[in-house]
Amino acid sequence: MRPVQWIMLFLWGIAMVAAGCRSNPLDVDISGIHANIELERFDRDLFEMDQDTMDGAIGALYRRYDDFYDVFNVHVINIGQASSRRYASYLSMFINDPTNREVFEYTNQIFDSATEIEAGLTNGFRHYLYHYPDSIPPRVVGYVSRFNRGLFTVGDFVGIGLDQYLGSDCKYYQQMGVPNYLAQKKMPVRVPVDVMYAWATQLYPYNDSVDNVLSRMVYHGQLAWFVGAMFPKLDEQLNMGFTDDQMKWCTNNEKQMWTHLVEQKLLFSTDPMNIRKLVEDAPFTRFYTSESPGRAAVWQGWQIINAFMERNPKLTVHQVMSQRNYQELLRLSRYNP
Repeated sequence: MRPVQWIMLFLWGIAMVAAGCRSNPLDVDISGIHANIELERFDRDLFEMDQDTMDGAIGALYRRYDDFYDVFNVHVINIGQASSRRYASYLSMFINDPTNREVFEYTNQIFDSATEIEAGLTNGFRHYLYHYPDSIPPRVVGYVSRFNRGLFTVGDFVGIGLDQYLGSDCKYYQQMGVPNYLAQKKMPVRVPVDVMYAWATQLYPYNDSVDNVLSRMVYHGQLAWFVGAMFPKLDEQLNMGFTDDQMKWCTNNEKQMWTHLVEQKLLFSTDPMNIRKLVEDAPFTRFYTSESPGRAAVWQGWQIINAFMERNPKLTVHQVMSQRNYQELLRLSRYNP
């Protein structure tokens, strides 16, 4: 596998050149915004801890990682709180499990240097500070959980499972039978994108007072739009996790997708199965053709937000993201592909 730094530079370069040809009002001047986002390596602190002084090492981890450490213990690796009587024993078993150590060592090799990832994160959160000048960016903490969980947010932390970004051809994903449509998104280059997406979900939780297809597709479209606002030179397909062909399919079939949703009365469907088929990861979107990408309706939700912005260009990013009446947002956008 090629070094992660080279892959990051190559893919981000393509994305930026492709998007740079288009005029983007969100491509703001951040030269006066100063930030330096570090990818904190909790995985190294954990697996390389001095187990001869376990209690002291655990205390140091708790002091440094605070709420993140609690969530990691209880909800990611499921060994309970650090205050429990047998916690040290359970943590030692997790660290010394041969497979866990192997996965950590492989992950540590892939992410030997985080220079390019940190550059991407810093770029994104400099844009964030431009739009939210009174805010403080989150701490971004990388961990290894033997593929248990990819992302979570708590307080001012975004936790990211680095073992979920080892490259689409990673042997572990092949051994686990991870389908191609998911493996293609497990690239190191996606770390800044997914961190920003996760942070957006914490800032702007879903308004589930009316839960239907339209609400879900517009909400997730808002999140994709937010990521695009924080990375204004990022290509749409990298934002969405689409291939070139999948991106072309969406742009070529935008009108047909919309017509189908309207004619089949799917927009206001509250059936959880219909919602999942249209907005969640899948080999393709079930209501469309097999050439469509999964989450094609989310891309269309993003286009609704773009249409809304074209009619309301003076709104701030926060004002756009604060729109919680999704049906009204659609009406105001006058979206008509």
